[in-house]
Amino acid sequence: MKTITVINAKGGCGKSTIAMSLAAGLSIQGKRVLLMDLDPQAQITQWLAAGDGLQAEGTLVSALTGQQSLTDIIQPTGYANISFVASAAGLEDLGREISHTEGYPAMLTELLAGEHIADRFDFLVIDSPNQISPIMENAIFPADAFIIPFESTKAVKSYASIYQLLLNLRPGADFQLIHVLINLTRLPGLRRRVLSLMKEDHILPASSEIRSCGWLAQVDEYGGSIFHFRPHSNGAQDMKGLVNEVTTLFANGPHEAHPETPRVAA
Repeated sequence: MKTITVINAKGGCGKSTIAMSLAAGLSIQGKRVLLMDLDPQAQITQWLAAGDGLQAEGTLVSALTGQQSLTDIIQPTGYANISFVASAAGLEDLGREISHTEGYPAMLTELLAGEHIADRFDFLVIDSPNQISPIMENAIFPADAFIIPFESTKAVKSYASIYQLLLNLRPGADFQLIHVLINLTRLPGLRRRVLSLMKEDHILPASSEIRSCGWLAQVDEYGGSIFHFRPHSNGAQDMKGLVNEVTTLFANGPHEAHPETPRVAA
């Protein structure tokens, strides 16, 4: 099972939209996908009507605290080949509680291994929190690849803290990186500034880019899958390109991950 975490240190960057779309795109290819909501805001959980975002029972909060097994909280969805693990606001409190526990960044990884989840799924897609926290660290620890969306210059400037965290937790840099521009095509000046900052910091843009798309902005009202909501839209075509880039990246192997190392500010 390959694990992909969609991550950023700021909200409003399209992280949840990408995670949901990636899971849906992989499932259409016939892959068995486990989609996991690690964001205490529980956006995907609410999109899929898989919980209210408040009650801990039946969510990852319950599994991480040992009240339920991970298998017990995996839910079916209305989409073929996609299973789901819901989030709840209690994840934020749990993060604070575990912060002094030795080895806490590996809690989710150990949970996955202990229940042999890898035997049941081809891909695990994780929507991480948008703040650096113990829960974000749990989203980082098991990942084979990270998708980082950039929708502003602020996203580029905040990337150094995320990349440093990746190296702190995974000093061998045994992961792959996909840096995706999103929602910038209607703002060509801003897009140029974002690309310029990325070039200065040696951040290699992905081959795929998610164009500004009104249908993609509305997709949360229809269960989150652009492929099922508006399959011929620009959003669906661009997300398909990202899905293909992800599968190609794994097919090519780790040596294709990040030919240039992003420069991290001291």
